[in-house]
Amino acid sequence: MLLRASIVFLLLSTTVLQRFGLNLGSYSANVTLLAMYAVLGIAVASGRLSFSMDRLFIYVLCIALAAGSMLANVNLAQIDRSSFSSLILLAAMFFPFVFVLVPDPQGRNDADWAMRAFLNVALFCAVAGIAQFFAQFVVRPPWLFDFTEYIPYVMRGPSGYNTVIPVGSLFKSNGFFFREPSLFSFVMALALLAEGLLYRRMVRIAIFGLALLLTYSGTGILTLFIGLLFPLGLRTLLRLGAVALIGGLAVLLLGDVLNLSFTLGRIGEFGSERSSAYIRYIAPFRVIADTMMSDIWTFWLGHGPGTIYRLGPSSSYEFHDPTWAKLLFEYGVLGFVAFVAMFLVMLNRPRIPIQVRAALFFSWLIMGGHLLMPENNYLALVVVGFMPLAGGALADLHARSADLAGRVESEPPVRSWSS
Repeated sequence: MLLRASIVFLLLSTTVLQRFGLNLGSYSANVTLLAMYAVLGIAVASGRLSFSMDRLFIYVLCIALAAGSMLANVNLAQIDRSSFSSLILLAAMFFPFVFVLVPDPQGRNDADWAMRAFLNVALFCAVAGIAQFFAQFVVRPPWLFDFTEYIPYVMRGPSGYNTVIPVGSLFKSNGFFFREPSLFSFVMALALLAEGLLYRRMVRIAIFGLALLLTYSGTGILTLFIGLLFPLGLRTLLRLGAVALIGGLAVLLLGDVLNLSFTLGRIGEFGSERSSAYIRYIAPFRVIADTMMSDIWTFWLGHGPGTIYRLGPSSSYEFHDPTWAKLLFEYGVLGFVAFVAMFLVMLNRPRIPIQVRAALFFSWLIMGGHLLMPENNYLALVVVGFMPLAGGALADLHARSADLAGRVESEPPVRSWSS
């Protein structure tokens, strides 16, 4: 019971408690990072913690390459910008990826329970986000879209996010609790995929869909699109066609009321250097092209931990640091391959729909600076990779699904603390 309660708190920390942390002045400890280690401690005390030999090997390789990148730049670079604290944070961030739960001694399906718990939390956030958006038509107090100032300073999480974003005369919904509308939209898209594939509760699907629309964010739409691409085949085209039809009807019926033309108009942002889409998805390619071969070792080992943040002042254009770009810039091709392999091995759970796992992977890789962001890392871990290797599929609908039945995937070996 205590273990499951700690997992629920971890799920809440990735969503409802995003703006909270432990502020130590120069550094703010994220509450999600603390919650993850609390789960590990309780799992050890409960005798439920195991570790994967495959993940342990890849983790050691990742940290060795990161340390090698730092050593190479400390000793060879003319100007070393490496950060030892960034290296320590990286090691602490991915250490939980080594672990998995052993099967419940009472035979309960932990994986199905964890997914249902996530969807319950997501439903609460969706209702809060919808209420927040429509409340602004009546009242608009300062705390409606950003209550950070009301949190005691010592309990505030990391800052520097675009929490309040206008869309015409209105503001995008950020789910009330989330740091940005884009983060809220990602969770709504993920919940929409999981609910639609596993449990198919139509009221919940409608709520998740409406909440996603009210974020006016391309992140959630892209997450949904990527998830629906898998598994590749004729049914993929049918799924995308159905979603496009529903989306088109939503625009026709609600476009004027909710100003949905704003969301459609964001497609043209990719051509503007000052737009969010260009900064997030196009500019990072320029960064890598400009710096990848700056020294002999940077192609293979990168510029060292934490260095992409220090390139900004010397850059002639604004850019974002998505995971793929940060990995290539700081840890080179070798580090990129190692960390991507770790995330993919962690997601190797055939019982979870491939659409959900694909959405988690590509959102982590391309949609934001998630390498050192506990929320995305541990959300993927707790609903997929941390769950026991053994056990049945999630929900009867999933087991009967023609899209997913018969897919054979290998599971990595696991070693328990007691072995």
